Amino acid sequence: MSALPDVTPDRPDEDQPGATAAPAAGQPIREAVTGEQPVTVTIAPQPTIPVSLLTAHPGNVRRDLDLNSDFVASIAANGVLVPLRITPGADGAFRVIDGHRRLAAAIQAGLAEVPADLAEGRAGDEPAQFLDMWNAHRHRNPLTPIEEADALFAAREAGATKARIRTSTGLKPQQVNAALAAARLSDDTRTTVSSMPSELGLDDLAIVAEFEGDQEAIAKLLDTARWGGSLEHHAERLRQQRAEHAEHERLCHELEEAGYTVSAALPAGGQLLAALRHDGEDLTAESHTGCPGRGVFFRSYDPTTPIHYCADPAARGHTPPHADHGTTGSTSGATGIPSPAENPDDSRHDDARRVVIQGNKAWKAAGQVRKRWLATSLFPRRTVPREAAQFVARQLLTMPDPLRSGLAGAHHRVLFTEITGQPADKWEGACDTAAAARLPLLMLAPIVTAYEQAMTEGEGKNTWRPDRYSPCPRSQAGRYLTFLVSLGYELSDIEQAVVDSVPYVGDATPDDSLSGSPDEEPGSTEGASGRTDDTTG
Repeated sequence: MSALPDVTPDRPDEDQPGATAAPAAGQPIREAVTGEQPVTVTIAPQPTIPVSLLTAHPGNVRRDLDLNSDFVASIAANGVLVPLRITPGADGAFRVIDGHRRLAAAIQAGLAEVPADLAEGRAGDEPAQFLDMWNAHRHRNPLTPIEEADALFAAREAGATKARIRTSTGLKPQQVNAALAAARLSDDTRTTVSSMPSELGLDDLAIVAEFEGDQEAIAKLLDTARWGGSLEHHAERLRQQRAEHAEHERLCHELEEAGYTVSAALPAGGQLLAALRHDGEDLTAESHTGCPGRGVFFRSYDPTTPIHYCADPAARGHTPPHADHGTTGSTSGATGIPSPAENPDDSRHDDARRVVIQGNKAWKAAGQVRKRWLATSLFPRRTVPREAAQFVARQLLTMPDPLRSGLAGAHHRVLFTEITGQPADKWEGACDTAAAARLPLLMLAPIVTAYEQAMTEGEGKNTWRPDRYSPCPRSQAGRYLTFLVSLGYELSDIEQAVVDSVPYVGDATPDDSLSGSPDEEPGSTEGASGRTDDTTG
């Protein structure tokens, strides 16, 4: 392999504004040094190569070369000032690793040759070529996040291990995983994402890639991004909905196989079993199994709980509970069966109910996101800000409700291990050798566990509601969440409402998918038998 021919003058970086031409190669320069004795410096020659011998890298990740007129004019006037990085290719040609934009401008400007640095060791190391692309553009005209993702994905596909990628780029494991996920976005989704008013980062692109193929979900995520909301929180809601939908489909298939009619709503003339009796006994799903009129439907806000009904109760000899007492009440004829309008399940969805439904889902989703953030972004840190020590000291001095009830047993909980990454005895063993800056993090672990337990388990699910008891009062939850924000956590809408001490009135972005049953619903009604309308037997 022969050396690159010819020598051209070295010039300043054309990407740097205000750069001035340097002396030609081999021209002496006299520079002042300590004392009055000058020193002579000779500039080393820069090899050049004919443009005709260069080929673009077939995997070049930069999609837009941005050949604006000013850049091309600069190349035409001054030549290429920053050498291209090249490696030997096939048939005596050279493959460009870095410098595709400069090469394209040189061709457009009619230059015959360009300066180049030959990286012979890269010829048989394709992963390194893609990693060079990633690194070379970090400090000049940077790649877009999706182009960065493509470069790392190409390196991975070419054989680079994740460890090598991390070593070469300085990225953390979580960042590498996000980039590899983001690179899987389809062309259609990439086009949609590129039209966003602001650029999405790799973490957000990875979330969008998770829902590739579900255009409705992607549209909701991008709407959330346009509104400035948290994609991670909204994605968790979508994951919940996916799980509910899968369970709903399973239940429907199982019920149809068992001979039930599965309808979208209570049919005309139908009646809930919760409001019927047969031979003086309350009807249940089990006792109604042999009835030809058996059927089920699902409420829109609870797609995993089948509501059992009889399609023709009068013909099957079913009666309302009050018929046993010799009263007919309000009827839809001589049968004494309540009319659909008087049905215990009248499907009224007032604003309060919708907020409770959405709120319970949102609070559960926020808890999942928060737990992941604690496990991946807080407790792996080697040091924590001063705010952590202040928070720990204040918590121990004031002993708020979550600590009084949960601190003593926090270190024994599975939740502790999930949040911190290892059980308490392992943390205890690290106390003697841990750096002083890390000790506040160890002290924080049981406190965080006590709060998360009090905010998400049992009645803690009510923390977001001003009208319900929670072992973590809303004001104390707000102070805890504010502390997490100081460490970099991003609040969801419902968490922000708790921090601001205002009622939660729904998410900032439109969301009509309110599936998921609340723990309690205002306005729920009871059938005449005294059982709630959710009773299925």
